[in-house]
Amino acid sequence: MQVFKSILGLFTLEKTAYSHRNRSIETIALEKGIDIDAIRRDTRAILEKDGRVVAIRQLSKRFHVPLSTAWGFVDKLDY
Repeated sequence: MQVFKSILGLFTLEKTAYSHRNRSIETIALEKGIDIDAIRRDTRAILEKDGRVVAIRQLSKRFHVPLSTAWGFVDKLDY
């Protein structure tokens, strides 16, 4: 039952109204004056420790962006 609730939460998270819907994480970081290299290092550490899904969800919550935006940021780190 717990797994079902977490999967359901993943789908309902995307429907939440975000304030930065059409912006990238890099743009938001620049606007807020956050060091983008620090975000990349933190995200890589999360990727190694907890995996892609956790990193994507944390970025999505931290920057109030859709999951697809966070997913694109994580994909760029792989290249």
